[in-house]
Amino acid sequence: MLKDTSNKKLGIVFGILLIIALVIFISDPGSNERTFRSELVKIDTTSVTQIVIYAKNKEGTPVKLFKEDSSWKVQLENEKIASVPKSKIDNLLSQLIQIKPERLAGRGEASYNDFEVDDSATRVEVYEGSNKTLDLLIGKFTFQQPRTMKSFVRLAEDTDVYEVDGFLSMTFNQDANSYRDQTVINDNVNNWNSLAFSYPADSSYQIVKVDNVWQLSNGTMLDSVKTETALRQLANLRGSEFVDIDESELPLPEFKLTVIKNNNDQIEVFGYKVADKVIINSSQNPESYFDGNEGNLFGRVFIGIKKFTN
Repeated sequence: MLKDTSNKKLGIVFGILLIIALVIFISDPGSNERTFRSELVKIDTTSVTQIVIYAKNKEGTPVKLFKEDSSWKVQLENEKIASVPKSKIDNLLSQLIQIKPERLAGRGEASYNDFEVDDSATRVEVYEGSNKTLDLLIGKFTFQQPRTMKSFVRLAEDTDVYEVDGFLSMTFNQDANSYRDQTVINDNVNNWNSLAFSYPADSSYQIVKVDNVWQLSNGTMLDSVKTETALRQLANLRGSEFVDIDESELPLPEFKLTVIKNNNDQIEVFGYKVADKVIINSSQNPESYFDGNEGNLFGRVFIGIKKFTN
């Protein structure tokens, strides 16, 4: 009899505890389902006026991209500013708005170090006017099968860490120069009518298009295959190493390429000998000067006549 009474009391106590647990569970859903965000990035790409990127594990000045009137600029370390092609800004914003959480990878500060979303992370801040509309920390990435890259991110104001698709560090962990206009020549070779290569001594020459056939200015026919290859390479040239130098510090150019188009517009590329390098500058991107030694840019612009002949 006593045993039955004890069991009944234990059953009542257990029932009461179960009811209390259910009440807590129902009344405090946040303790169990603290919302898994379906969206991390909420920005109006048409209203963005500034993007500030603190590169991963790099101390010093952050990369500051900002809109000036209708053009985008980047702040350089020497306190100068340079133009940024809108396509590069569009690509950055496109990468951001495509960030979608796939799973909750960690919760709380204890997980920050594991996913590298602590002070060592790449940090991306987006502003719309004076309002900061995104503050994102980009941590480590992993390679997963089949051939996919995943990154771990967290919003600065949140403690949850999410796994997202893509190799975000590669996109955002860049220096200021990577956002600058690298154009030397970017044009359609079919619109070209003549090219004049002006070099020191007697090595200058000119090629012209007559009845859609390229030849030297003296009438000598050119190798059609070699000529087409050389011209298509010339029509899409980019520099990789910027040289920040004032125009007043440059000597007269010793090398010059002049492209005359069918509508008589011109593209001019200049080569300035400075110490042990040749600095390249183009009329298509007049504010940028490039090291002609880097990536053999000089040799790719100021080519010899043998590139066109048998």
